[in-house]
Amino acid sequence: MLYLIGLGLNPKELTLEGLEALKACKKVYLEDYTSKYSEGTLNDLEKTIGKTVIPLKRTETEEERPFLNFPKENVALCIIGNITSATTHQEILSEAQAKGIKVKLIPGISILSVIPMLTGLQEYKFGRTVSIVRPEKNYNPTSFFDYFLENQKIGLHTVLLLDIKREENYFMSPSEAAQILLEIAKEKGQKLDKVIVISNAMGKNQSVEYCTAERIAKKKYPTSSISCLIIPGKLHDSEKEFLEKL
Repeated sequence: MLYLIGLGLNPKELTLEGLEALKACKKVYLEDYTSKYSEGTLNDLEKTIGKTVIPLKRTETEEERPFLNFPKENVALCIIGNITSATTHQEILSEAQAKGIKVKLIPGISILSVIPMLTGLQEYKFGRTVSIVRPEKNYNPTSFFDYFLENQKIGLHTVLLLDIKREENYFMSPSEAAQILLEIAKEKGQKLDKVIVISNAMGKNQSVEYCTAERIAKKKYPTSSISCLIIPGKLHDSEKEFLEKL
């Protein structure tokens, strides 16, 4: 049995179902490049489950996939946040099923789970989630901004996930993301209103701000923080009231 287990945003958010499954597994792997804990370490997880966790690099997760080499044993692939949120995770599920490996899915708390709670924005009013990636030579995608505009047209809120490159120890900061947003907005003749910034969600150093993109672009943030931006759409009075208090 292959278990795909969402770990949540910090080691204390592992569910009882996930803990029970991990204790029953002979090998435990961790997909270690699409995210990281907002607080806590791999050692904390190992202490909780009482066994070694094997972190995987990107190539190991996307190509080699050692967790699929033990079809007759209980093996776990752990994912920080929730499961199957990335295309890679969905491909793993499909490959396991094609090989006749039984799969058990155990969800976890993700950033998308806690954003409504932390911002007061209503869950059913979010549109397409988009990602801002670091501009590089011959690679500077801006299509995410068009999806944001589509959300805005129908009054929906937009979650913008920020680029992460674990092997380079790179975590896009809110200020870098805001600068990118402002540059694209200027090119397209658009204006940005206030933006919400969430850093280290559900950690001791959690921060939730509601201010202008210009202010965010000028502010310094911890270089290792996991952050995201939310651009509100049409706000209900109760949403406005909540945001005013941030």
